[in-house]
This record gives sequence, C-alpha cells and structure tokens, in this order.
Amino acid sequence: MKNMSLKVKIIAVGVLLPALLLGVLFGAYVVQTKNKTVHTFVEKARSITLTVESTRQGLEEVYEMGVLSPAMLRSFADAGQIEQVVRSVPVVSAWHSAMRKAKEGNYEFRVPKFEPRTASNTPDVVEARALNIMKSEGLKEYYEIDKKLNAVRYFRPVILTETCMLCHGDPRTSERLWGNSKGLDPTGVKMENWRVGELHGAFEVIQALDQADAELTAILWKSSAAVLTGLIICGAMIASFMLKRVTRPLEENVAMIEALAQGDLGKRIQYTSNDEAGRMAAAMNAFADNLQFEIITAFEKLAAGNFTFEAKGLIREPLAKANRALNESMGHVRLSADQIASGSDQVSDTSQSLSQAATQQASSLEEINSSMNEMASRTRQNGENAIQANSLSADACKAAEHGNTQMQEMVGAMAEINESAQNISRIIKVIDEIAFQTNLLALNAAVEAARAGQHGKGFAVVAEEVRNLAARSAKAASETTAMIESAIQKAENGTQIAEGTAEALDGIVSGITKVSDLVGEIAAASDEQTKGISQISIGLEQIDEVTQQNTANAVQCAATSEELAAQAHELREMLSRFMLSPSYGGGHGNRGGQGDSAQRRKAIERSAKTTIERVQKKPVQKRLPQADKDSWGASKGSSSAADFIALDDDEFGRF
Repeated sequence: MKNMSLKVKIIAVGVLLPALLLGVLFGAYVVQTKNKTVHTFVEKARSITLTVESTRQGLEEVYEMGVLSPAMLRSFADAGQIEQVVRSVPVVSAWHSAMRKAKEGNYEFRVPKFEPRTASNTPDVVEARALNIMKSEGLKEYYEIDKKLNAVRYFRPVILTETCMLCHGDPRTSERLWGNSKGLDPTGVKMENWRVGELHGAFEVIQALDQADAELTAILWKSSAAVLTGLIICGAMIASFMLKRVTRPLEENVAMIEALAQGDLGKRIQYTSNDEAGRMAAAMNAFADNLQFEIITAFEKLAAGNFTFEAKGLIREPLAKANRALNESMGHVRLSADQIASGSDQVSDTSQSLSQAATQQASSLEEINSSMNEMASRTRQNGENAIQANSLSADACKAAEHGNTQMQEMVGAMAEINESAQNISRIIKVIDEIAFQTNLLALNAAVEAARAGQHGKGFAVVAEEVRNLAARSAKAASETTAMIESAIQKAENGTQIAEGTAEALDGIVSGITKVSDLVGEIAAASDEQTKGISQISIGLEQIDEVTQQNTANAVQCAATSEELAAQAHELREMLSRFMLSPSYGGGHGNRGGQGDSAQRRKAIERSAKTTIERVQKKPVQKRLPQADKDSWGASKGSSSAADFIALDDDEFGRF
C-alpha cells in the first residue's frame, strides 16, 4: 500500500468499498438462507417424528382396549411367528411406517437406542452425544448440523411406557407374561429391567443439505457476475474523474515538494483554478518564495549561533521575538548551569552519607530476620505437637464414647435378664400350683382305690407314684424359685453397678471432649502464630529487599550526581560558544577549564566505581518460602520490592 499511487488507492477504495459492502450483504444472505433452510428441515423433521409418535400412541391404545394383548403375542411366539411379534410392538411399527416413505420424502429415518437389540440401532458418535444431552438435560427435542455428512440431524426422545414394560420391564414378570422363568420376552431376548418414563432411545430424521447448498451456490454465481460488471463500470468512471481533477494537480504539487526537499527553491506550480487544488498551488508558490528569500538566510545566522541578526520582510518580527527569547533563555541556561554544578556537588556528598546509612540498616535487618526465622521454627514445632496431641485426644474421646455405648448396651441387657428371671419365677409358681393340685388329685385317687378294694389295688399303686412325683415337682419348684429370686437380686445389683459405670463413662467422655476442644484451640492458636510469624518474616524480607535496593539506588544516585556535576561543567563550556546581546551578558563565554573538567570527571568515575563494588560485594540474604495463599492474603510466587504488607495494631494484637 505504501508504494501505490494515490490514483490507484482512490480507485481501489471506490471499488473495494462497494465490493466489501456487497460481500457483507452476500454473507448475511447466505447465513439467513442457511438458517431458514435448517429451520424448514427441523419443522419437517418435527412433523415426521410427531406423526411417528402419534402412530405409536395409537397402537398403545389398541393394547389398552384389548385388541392386542400379551396372550396374543405369546401365541405368535409359540407358533414361531417372531416377525408378527416384532411388528406388533408399537415403537417398531411406528418407525417402520416412517421408513416406508423416507426415500420419497428425501430423508433418512433411524432409531438409535441405549443398549439396542439390533445392530442397525447402535448409535454413532453424533447420536450417542444427542442421547446423552437429551437424557441429562431432559430435552423434548434436539437437532445438530453434522459437518461430516452435511446434513441436519433431528432427534425426538423415545420415553418408555407401560406397554413397553411387557418386553423391556422386570425379568421376574417373564414367567407370568411369557411362560418362561429365564427373564426372556417373546422374541427370546433378555428383558432389561427398564422403568416407565426412562429415555430408551430417539426417533432420528436425517436430511441432507447438499441440494440446498447447490441451489444457493447457483444463485450466488449469478449475482456475483452482475455485481462484478457493475463494479468494473463504476471503477472506470471513478478513474476518469480522478485522473482529470485530482491526480494531475497532486502530481505537480508532489514534484514541487520533492524539488524543495532536494534544495531546488526555483521550481513553481503551473496550475490555475479556483478549487482546492488551485488554491493549494498558489499557497505552495508563495511558500517557496518566502522560503527562498527570507527564511534560509535567517536560519543560516541562527545555525552559526548569532542571536543578534535582524531580518527584513515577512519574518522580521518573528525573528526578533525569537532572538530575544533565545538571548533570555541562553542567559538563564548559563546561570542555571552554574547552579546545577554547585548543587550536584552537594547531592553527591549527601548520596554518599545515605549509602552508608542504608548499608548499616540492611545489616540490622539481616539479624532481625534471622531471629524471626528461629522464632517461626519454634512456633511451628509447638503447633505440630499441639496438632498431634489434638489427634490423640480425639482418638481417646472416640474410644470413651465407644465404651459408653457398650456400657449402655450392657445395662439394657441386664434389664432384659432381670425381666426374663421374673417371668421364669412366675412360671415356676404356676408349676408349684400344678404340683399341689396333682398331689390332691393323687390323694383323691388313693381314697377311691381304697374304696374299690381288691379291684382298685393297681390304681392305688399308680396314684401313689403320681403323688410322689407331685411331691418331687413341688420340692424342685421350691428350690428353683429360691435360685431365681437370688438371680433376680444379683441381676438388680449388676444393673445398679452398670448404671453407675455408665454415669462414670459419661463424665469421662465429657472431660475428654473438653480436653480435646482445649487442645484444638491450642493447635489453632499455634497455627495462627506460625502464620503470623511467617508473614512477619516475609515482611522483613521484603523490607530487606527494599533496603538493599535503596542501598544500590543510593550508590547509583551518588554516581549519577557526580556524573551530573561533570555534565554541568561541560554544559557551561558548550554554552560559551553562543553570541548573545550585550544586555544579556553578550559575547563568547570563557572556553578555559576543559582540562580541569576532564580531570574532575575521571576522579568522579573512580569514586563511583569503588562505591558500587563495595555494595555489590555485600551478601544478600536468601528469601524465605512465602506463605500460602490462605495465610493472611499472601500470594504465591516472588514479589517485587514495591509489594508491602501493611499490618495495623489489631493484627499485631493477635500474637
């Protein structure tokens, strides 16, 4: 672009701007047309899938009305008519109805599924992504532009219903529905134990964009030809106008300016007009005359350092003002140079004193930083010991709580034993009463046997044995009762002891909990102290860095101030060559003293070099590891000398 002529640039802009605008319009048209085509394809796919969904719902209503039933499907399966079973499935029948007209409707219909039973329903990458998105976000529909196939792929989810559970539901229902205990549906496939409302797959409609792209390309080619013709005509008209009215006058102006740049002040523009180009030509001619006859001479005098020259003509007054201003300025500059030389010497001495003080301050900070490091190490060790004690206290608390729980369980068990012993005591009393009644019955039987005489003799023997057994049962019941009462008394004593032990364990758990809380607070306080001391160490380290930097800056300042003094002397010598008016201290200044200035500069350079070497030999303390990001706002990584940590009285009070 820099090497192109103005004519070419103007023509290029006149052609490229409309071309760019038309290109933007074409781009917008292409985007709008493609979006409209995609919207049309989506609406078409939505209509197809809604029709398929309606067909599926219609077949499910047939099942609900009993026209089709599991018994009929089972009879088809028993007869080996698997195809009839498959075609009786609402989803399968619905998608087959959509596939019949797919080729005629310029679309492809697929049914990708999770865990498909047929290989043709296995989802590809796009289908798997669409199924996962619809499942995770609960979408009712989803579409995507497949760049690889150049097609619009529309998906509508297939949600399982009660009818679907006949073949995809709980495998335990296979025996009731299909007469087998293997969890198989009528087609012999394992039932997957799906649930009603789950997303099983999706109805997919694939519509290629190739034909729409071809039509759009044809329209763009025709439009581009017409636009190109218009741009060629427009460019020719612009070129003709620019060549006559703009380019030629500008070429003459450029030729004159180039001649002026080469020192040819005699060239003039031969162009007369009342427009902007003609006015610019007249102005350039007047400028060249003024430059040739007045300005050049004045600049030659100024270049020679003569501020007393007086011009005639156009620049007389401006040159007189410039001379007065230069005389006044140069007089002030000479005075200022003398003052700068004096001040530089004072600054040099002050900088040397500042450098020594900064070096001493850096040494003191190193000692303080070392002490803080030792304190931080001790505090960190205390914090670690407190954390370990807190952990042991927590373990003891857990063990005491576990013992307390076991003791509570033992108290409950003792209470149950006591209750069981009381129940056994009641049962023994019943047995004792039964033995007493049996004894009475045996006595009555003996009396009746005595009355019967010889015929009741055998019965009397039996009655005697029964009475003996009743007596033994009564004696055993009496002894068992005494033992049960003793066991009950002991169980009550054990229950009281267990309750007392449980209360003691409660006190131990409470005490250990308090100790654990106190140790935790000690650990937290130690951690806070460690962080605070680390932060103080970082602050001291940063202060040390700043001090080191200040020391180096002070040394550099001393060297710079000494160099400045030498430069001030040289400046005074340089100003002496200007010729000023007598009222401003006219005449040439004193040119002496160059040898003294050179010797002074060498002495200053030697002094500055010695001071800088002394500071650079001073050891710099290694930086401490900085605290974590959570330690009172400190950030990881190295920090510059400008990063300070401001601590107020409240924060220092935490330690």
